[in-house]
Amino acid sequence: MPFSVLLSAVASSLLLPPVSPLLLCLAGWLWRRRAPRAGAALALLGVASLLVLSTRIGALCLIAPLEHQYPPLTSVGDAQAIVILGSGRIDQAPEYGGLDDATPIGMKRLQYGAALHRQSGLPILVTGGSPDGSPQSEAELMARVLQRDFGVPVRWQERHADTTADNATLSAAMLKAEGIERVIVVTDSIHMPRAMRAFARTGLQARAAATLFLVPARARVTDYLPGASHLQMASYALREWIGQAWYRLRTAVSP
Repeated sequence: MPFSVLLSAVASSLLLPPVSPLLLCLAGWLWRRRAPRAGAALALLGVASLLVLSTRIGALCLIAPLEHQYPPLTSVGDAQAIVILGSGRIDQAPEYGGLDDATPIGMKRLQYGAALHRQSGLPILVTGGSPDGSPQSEAELMARVLQRDFGVPVRWQERHADTTADNATLSAAMLKAEGIERVIVVTDSIHMPRAMRAFARTGLQARAAATLFLVPARARVTDYLPGASHLQMASYALREWIGQAWYRLRTAVSP
């Protein structure tokens, strides 16, 4: 695993729930004697944030602003290709003979990309390397799943990207070599703002084709109850907010 990817994973673990709220609680406990009120406030903030982000309502406070930036695609327009971004892997899925398989989020991206291909006939590029050190790239995995589950061929495989920025720059290089300048970018709605920011820097004309929208779902009483799945989605959304902030900071300090 590349050191930069490992460093990013460690930073994410520290900055995102559930670790970050627990660190607030720990800080409050350590300060309890030196500054009792401040220590109690930190501990309370840690507990409260963990509980709020564990509810669907709390998670949607982070998710909704991300989803609203790019509404559902209505037309492919004059696009020349479809680019589907990778989303990790399920290691050695036994039901598929021990081959790696797409994650649930990755599968939704592939499903929507396949649907757009059938509607438009546009060729597909899949992008994703092996940031975890797996012998097979995410791009190869995605191409196999698209053919196996949807009967859809892949024209290009970008097999070296470790990050979203890599997805954009390396895919753009492959497509520009083929004379392609206008693309449809497929990823989930939470990830789309950061993906589009990355593609905007490549010179490609990219249109967002977001999938997996969560905000329109019907309201339920259980939305106010803590649950592990809600915390997972809140953590994912917060990761995207942090990622966007990092992109802006890196752009600001770049010569």
